[in-house]
Amino acid sequence: MPRRYDLAEQLINHAQGLHAASAAVERLCAHRIWLGKPAFVSRCAITAAHASSEPYAYIDWSDAITALDAGHIAGSGSENNILRIAASLRDPDIPVQLACVLGNLDPANIDLVTAAIFRANGSDPGRGQHHPFS
Repeated sequence: MPRRYDLAEQLINHAQGLHAASAAVERLCAHRIWLGKPAFVSRCAITAAHASSEPYAYIDWSDAITALDAGHIAGSGSENNILRIAASLRDPDIPVQLACVLGNLDPANIDLVTAAIFRANGSDPGRGQHHPFS
């Protein structure tokens, strides 16, 4: 199994240029929990090498949610919700009900989710934000 930093770097590099994939992977990596769980990494993080021998990795999002729902991988309530949000950003066949998954996230994770949504849309989360209640 690759070291967590190496795996995060491989995931981010492999998703580069794809807005939704980058948003999902960067969100998962920023959370720093799932890549430290051996059951998740061994089951859901697929690693390989390009013809040039450069390693790459990607997450099998569908399998991750299937494994989570079946109890084969586990985290706290907020950890599970982060995984569901990331998977939903990447895979349109994985629905998420925001009202159900945002309730137990702390402000830092809410900020990261917001940034990931901007990223998935191809936008810079720091530019052009309008806060109607501020």
